[in-house]
Amino acid sequence: MVDPTVVHITKRLRQIARELDIHSKHIQETYKITVPQLICLREIYEHGPISLGALTKIVFLNSSTVTGIVDRLEKRSLVRRTRVSKDRRKIHVEITDEGVEFIKNAPTPLQDTFVERLQQLGEEEVQSILWAIERLVQLLTSDSEGVPDQLDVAGLPGPVGVSKTEEERS
Repeated sequence: MVDPTVVHITKRLRQIARELDIHSKHIQETYKITVPQLICLREIYEHGPISLGALTKIVFLNSSTVTGIVDRLEKRSLVRRTRVSKDRRKIHVEITDEGVEFIKNAPTPLQDTFVERLQQLGEEEVQSILWAIERLVQLLTSDSEGVPDQLDVAGLPGPVGVSKTEEERS
């Protein structure tokens, strides 16, 4: 029999996924842009001209996915690819005037609202949430092929009232 707490955790994860999906569909229907496209566009806006490789690392998406997103944003004239003058082989992506205008009128991603709410919490509670999320990501990705196991939750403080196992401490 599965532990009821484990069942509750999986239900809450499904609830989170559902909320993200609902928000994503709303943005796509209302603004004709996907959440990953909006996230990439915001990062390009905030960082200025950026290489596809750097953008890929910032948004945690595969390079082929980011290339497709940039292609679609470019078709809408929201971004453009430019060659770096020092090394003509290098290409950066930069936001266009149309892209800047779009960002100014774009919806607030769910993550912005979430960040505002997180900032209202105490440091100890934020650290507990961070620890739990890092641990969840580690549990979800450690067996996936091609996904590097880069997470190290051992260095993070554990949740309040929960001590780390000997394995996690080493």
